[in-house]
Amino acid sequence: MKSIYLIGFMGSGKTSIAIRLQEKLNLKLQDTDQMIEANYQMEIPTIFAEKGEETFREYESSVLKQTEQEDTIVATGGGIIEREENRLWLQNKRNVFFLETTWEEISQRLIGDQSRPIWNNQSRDKQQLLEQRLPKYQEVATYIIKTDGKSVEQIADQIISKLDA
Repeated sequence: MKSIYLIGFMGSGKTSIAIRLQEKLNLKLQDTDQMIEANYQMEIPTIFAEKGEETFREYESSVLKQTEQEDTIVATGGGIIEREENRLWLQNKRNVFFLETTWEEISQRLIGDQSRPIWNNQSRDKQQLLEQRLPKYQEVATYIIKTDGKSVEQIADQIISKLDA
């Protein structure tokens, strides 16, 4: 089996769904955010604060290319599609699932979440950012899974059914 890549905006459920898929499919799991923290020995909010978003995006591109090519579930960061090199890299993969989530649902899911530097940046318009990223997610997706109102279990099962088809 080829690897499964999960893309989508922050709060779309990439990590939670990746964990559930790992349990169901018994595949290795790689999370690009966790890989960045391990490789660079810094938490993501610290990278943003001390080195800036551009450096974070460089780290993100680097770890994406380190992900396993076979039998792995890869949960990516929400902005992985910001760089053209990452979009081109993902377009060459067979199982890229865009977890499409509406702004209303994302806003509800992320109430009180303090761990996301972009979400907590009051000067950024996150709804506008979602709208700007939407065509980029669609550009690289093999499959689009609408997540609103669905449980992690339902979304994981929908992804598995696409793999089996």
